[in-house]
Amino acid sequence: MGFDILPRERRHRRGRAAVFTAAMIGAVIVAGALPAGGAELGAAQRASLVPRDALFASPAYSELQISPDGKQLAFLHSLNGVLNVWVAPLDDLKAATPVTRFDTRPPDSFQWSPDGRYILVLKDVGGEEHSQLWVANLEKRTVVNMTADPAVQTKIVKLSKRRPGEILVGMNIRDRRYRDIYRIDLATGQRTEVLRNERDYIDVVADPDFNIRLGVRGNVDGSSTYFRLDPAGPSEFMSIPLASLRNSKILGLDGAGKLLMFDSRTSDKANLVSVDLATGKQTLLAAAGRADIVDPLFDEASGTLLATREDPLVSEWTVRSDEVRAEFAALQAAVAGPFKIVDQTPDNARWLLLETVPSRPDRYSWWNRKDRTLVPLLSTRPDLEKQALARRLPVTIASRDGLALPSYLTLPTNAKLGADGMPAAPVPMVLLVHGGPWLRDDLAFDPQHAWLADRGYAVLSVNFRASGGFGSDFMAKGDRKWSETMHDDLLDGVQWAIDKGVTAKDRVAVMGLSYGGYSTLVSLSFTPDTFQCGVDLAGPSNLVKQVALMPDWWTWQRPQFVNRVGDPATSEGAADLMRRSPIARVDAISKPLLITNGANDPRIFPGQSEEIVDALKARGKPVTYAFYPDEGHVYAKDATNISFAAIAEHFLSQCLGGPVEAYGDDLAGSQVELRTGAGFVPGLERALADMGK
Repeated sequence: MGFDILPRERRHRRGRAAVFTAAMIGAVIVAGALPAGGAELGAAQRASLVPRDALFASPAYSELQISPDGKQLAFLHSLNGVLNVWVAPLDDLKAATPVTRFDTRPPDSFQWSPDGRYILVLKDVGGEEHSQLWVANLEKRTVVNMTADPAVQTKIVKLSKRRPGEILVGMNIRDRRYRDIYRIDLATGQRTEVLRNERDYIDVVADPDFNIRLGVRGNVDGSSTYFRLDPAGPSEFMSIPLASLRNSKILGLDGAGKLLMFDSRTSDKANLVSVDLATGKQTLLAAAGRADIVDPLFDEASGTLLATREDPLVSEWTVRSDEVRAEFAALQAAVAGPFKIVDQTPDNARWLLLETVPSRPDRYSWWNRKDRTLVPLLSTRPDLEKQALARRLPVTIASRDGLALPSYLTLPTNAKLGADGMPAAPVPMVLLVHGGPWLRDDLAFDPQHAWLADRGYAVLSVNFRASGGFGSDFMAKGDRKWSETMHDDLLDGVQWAIDKGVTAKDRVAVMGLSYGGYSTLVSLSFTPDTFQCGVDLAGPSNLVKQVALMPDWWTWQRPQFVNRVGDPATSEGAADLMRRSPIARVDAISKPLLITNGANDPRIFPGQSEEIVDALKARGKPVTYAFYPDEGHVYAKDATNISFAAIAEHFLSQCLGGPVEAYGDDLAGSQVELRTGAGFVPGLERALADMGK
């Protein structure tokens, strides 16, 4: 939540022993866990747990990208405990060398320059999301910050083979709300203004020659209008209504003036289309099936569309060209599970796959097209390859009003299963709610699912209405339904799990990041009898403030929030937002709550957490607040994520009775500040004292 909130999440906490009933202790025995309150484990049981630092450290290998000449791979890999960009010969990863040496925070993203001479990195300073453009010169082995102003946000607008030594960027130097467009010489760093954005475009589209061809304006009704920027002046080209905005997206503009885009304006699901910039004529390239199209695969040489990917519940490819139909059949038979084609060599002889492997971390593989063989390349998390990890299961849950909710269930690794594949006896369960709310859960490896299942909990993630990827109508059903039907979907998921015998009604916790944090607060304040405790990671407690108080550079998103969530500028709108705000129902909260926030979070300001923490403290209710002064919205540092998982694990053990790994030194590397309630989490005060915190 909080403006396009990102997909990752984590967090947790404790309360009085009187809260925990004999029935809950019985659940512990079923799950093979320890007694409520975090009792010590025997040595053998401790040794059987997957270590937190293996689960919550960043992937060992991620974001693999083939160089433009097809001779090298770039990827993220740790250097002195921090993810950095490395480069290796295509078929010799052991010869990899680091090209960046960031020592505090990892890159947010990176990509090759079109000529392969540079790697372009976007990275903020402290989680405030003011992305700085860093340029790594591979020949000179230098890395230069081309933004060099931590108050400025940089966005890459265009890279082109026709302008290999340059980059087109947007930067909000002049006006924090909108970006002017600049051309940067990658060798010298010289910056030249290309477009002064005095018409308040929220985005622009450029052609391969770096001509700005379209400017995008946001409208008060939440829609966006695209203007063609002709020499005679701007003229309206097309509009995308609010209902289609989240799944309609321009992918690029070629030299012939053809826009490639996902488009749901004339259908519920997002199709792949081409639009002629001169005439506006639209050509359907691929019609969506059961969900929005999210990935196209083209032949690099001919431009032929080969296949498209969508993800209705399990990711699936639809073949669009007869020339690869037999090949895709062979590929589907060879892979371990759902897969993405993340890159391809320039000669299109090999595809680079990212596979979801059951009960294992995701892995990269090569698909050799000539002999149609799959060659595993590397695991994203080699340290987990020999661990016994739970398998994530796709399930469809019916909402009370007839919606099909694509969901994912992970069962404890040690749970005894019945003939129906469900636990023979109910186990404790954590409802893990995704952020956005316009994002989604999928089947890709999730360390939180693996961690919680290893500790004896079932884990359920529900794609409630408003989640992205399932069409415009599914998303629109969540408009102005926060704490209402969106929450009902989560409750229906919990009831489904109870009816299936996965869990029992007094053995469920809730946890989530951003919108998921808001859902945690709603769960404990609107439906306090359904959940035994909650872990809120940067969730808004006050929707009036959330919509009203946006950073300047999120101004363009405000109309979307006003129309999809509510309008605090009117008395009726403010009253409705407050009615759906957990802070207005704080008296109803009775169960233990663990809250965390980063000081630099620009999406959910720390004041949102502090307001509800203070209100709970004033009422003498059990609340623990873990504050990270060096983090933003999604925690980027391994030490932060590991430390919070340690706190959360002991909190959940007190609540649901699962086993715990000792704190060890998992708090030492982070800058965590326990602002209140450390005593509510078993062993936390002593662990902090041992670390000198």
